[in-house]
Amino acid sequence: MSVNAPVKLTIKDYKSELHNDWCAGCVTPDTRIVMEDSTSRPISEVRVGDRVLGHDGRGHTVTEVMSHLHPDTLHRVRVKCFGELFITSDHPMYVVRRQRRKRVNTTFAPEWIAASEVKPGDYLAYPRVTAGVETESLPLAYTKRKKDTRSKPLPGAIAINADFLRLAGYYIAEGYRHERSLVMTFGSHERPLVDDAVDLIGKVTELTARTVDRGDKGSIDVLVDSSYLAEIFADWFGAGAENKRVPEPLMSLPASRQRELLRGLWLGDGWHNNKKGHFKTISPVLAQQVKTLLIRQGAVPTISPQPEREGHRKAYAVEVVSARDYNIVMGILREPTRERGEGKPPMFMDDSYVYLPIRKNDVVPYEGMVHNLEVADVHSYVTEAGALHNCGDFGILTSIQMALAQLQLDPDKVAVFSGIGCSGKTPHYINAYGFHTLHGRVLTVATGARLANTKQTVLALGGDGDGYGIGAGYFVGTGRRNVDFAYIVHNNNVYGLTKGQASPTLAKGKKTKSMPEQSIQDGINPVAMAIASGYTFIARAYALEPKYTAAIIARAIEHRGAALVDVLQTCPTYNDLYTKEWYEGADLPEKRSRLYKLEDQGFDGKVKDPTDKQEIIAKKSAAVARSYEDEPIPIGVYYEIDLPTYEDEVFRRIPDLKETPLVEQDAFERDVDPLLEAMR
Repeated sequence: MSVNAPVKLTIKDYKSELHNDWCAGCVTPDTRIVMEDSTSRPISEVRVGDRVLGHDGRGHTVTEVMSHLHPDTLHRVRVKCFGELFITSDHPMYVVRRQRRKRVNTTFAPEWIAASEVKPGDYLAYPRVTAGVETESLPLAYTKRKKDTRSKPLPGAIAINADFLRLAGYYIAEGYRHERSLVMTFGSHERPLVDDAVDLIGKVTELTARTVDRGDKGSIDVLVDSSYLAEIFADWFGAGAENKRVPEPLMSLPASRQRELLRGLWLGDGWHNNKKGHFKTISPVLAQQVKTLLIRQGAVPTISPQPEREGHRKAYAVEVVSARDYNIVMGILREPTRERGEGKPPMFMDDSYVYLPIRKNDVVPYEGMVHNLEVADVHSYVTEAGALHNCGDFGILTSIQMALAQLQLDPDKVAVFSGIGCSGKTPHYINAYGFHTLHGRVLTVATGARLANTKQTVLALGGDGDGYGIGAGYFVGTGRRNVDFAYIVHNNNVYGLTKGQASPTLAKGKKTKSMPEQSIQDGINPVAMAIASGYTFIARAYALEPKYTAAIIARAIEHRGAALVDVLQTCPTYNDLYTKEWYEGADLPEKRSRLYKLEDQGFDGKVKDPTDKQEIIAKKSAAVARSYEDEPIPIGVYYEIDLPTYEDEVFRRIPDLKETPLVEQDAFERDVDPLLEAMR
């Protein structure tokens, strides 16, 4: 291990300049992401710390934002009702496979499928946010100006009742702040709405509204002469038509209480005939929120962007067409409904998701930036079209950076090596020396680097296929030598880079969605193989617990000798067996995790006396026994022993190498004649 850095380092010091320019699966910068509060914003404007909607219908924190130039092709996935999505081929989407062509599915079980594998007719899942929060009032916080002696005081709070919610709908649709007044403008033909708005203002705010008939413009203004109320409403509901929004407390209400809000919105900016209902806005955030409000009522609208044209800004039409959806809106508006058999069939939904048929998936040329997010806990986020996933590699990458920061290692004294596979690019995004090697050869190159410069901290990275399959021979040799570096294996049971064939760790009889048949070979046991090979530190971690994984990796780096960290990892694209939900035990009756920490059960794999053969045998036997447990799976340190390293043995033979490693010696002035003579 290298010496500590001279100054306090943080995780940012171990992120390379390329780090924020890399993402495994990406979308275009204008792709709108649904936030926890049901607003939306372009992915290029999402920041670390923001809360976005996950595929589970709950809010989660963004931990990474990534982008890079993509001069290649994209998949244009067109989704019925919710528009289209431009996405890279490897990005997993939450999709239900179509059971029979031109037939509606009888069951819906979403799975993560790469965009390139999605077919027309499949369904893209969009989460329903169904939980509601009861909020009874909103405070009217304002500071009265010192010289203001005329303004009528406002109540301390506004009750969130049907009157206020309908008034809020009117204001979002028709309202704005003008100088010192709150104004709502209705058409001359909307006199009932004008009278209702005037009445509601009195009930809700205890202020008096006045009306101005602008016959020359065909409109009637409802005005409230209160600069304080005008400022508060502009803050709550947005200033300017393009910025209109529903505030979070109203978006979080139970669906039954949101009906009056929808009624006010639709009466203000919507219309209907006997075939469809139509709502229009130039605010993309409001369009997304109205979609969410309708879904919560059980209706699935069609969202149609309307391009900018002369005299008109870009707008968004929200329409309900099927009899089910139309009747829901008409019920809210208290208008006549129609027979359910009329019109187009509705989109299918259950309590958790709306399932939107994919109309087309074609490949289009593209040259520009693409973006991605890493999201805590669920590793997924929702676009306005549906749910997308990230890869577990991000958790391991973050864990490595956290471990380096925890140990305060000088980045100039760290070298990271990788093999071929999904983990292969990791060295590119760590601020340290890096080397991307050949398939199955990472351990040989890392060994050479460590022996050439024993002052350097060396990390080797690879996948389970790279290390336990193609590189299995080198895996054994590395453990036998006990060279002082840590080997971190991304273990997801598949060859993820080559379309998901079974890796050596997949158990016999298992079949992932990318395999035509079940595996006919037994899966290897990495922990048992490492013990047999001679590794002196052996541990297992889980990629979606980055803090725990970072602590394990830090211990592996600090250990003197060959260290293995086998990191269990989900592969949302190709492995539909060992998913995040599977590890969480979501399918078990008791809903318990399928993982447990060895230390929580008092297990101690460290050998206290390296000269005690019986203790070594006992510790190895206990570690192997634990490694075969699969319900639940142990994570943590299985085995640890302090033994002389390969470097120690080399130094014993060639003492000069300890102070002057090979990399610091001048090979050009060395007399090689004796060596050549010996080889004759």
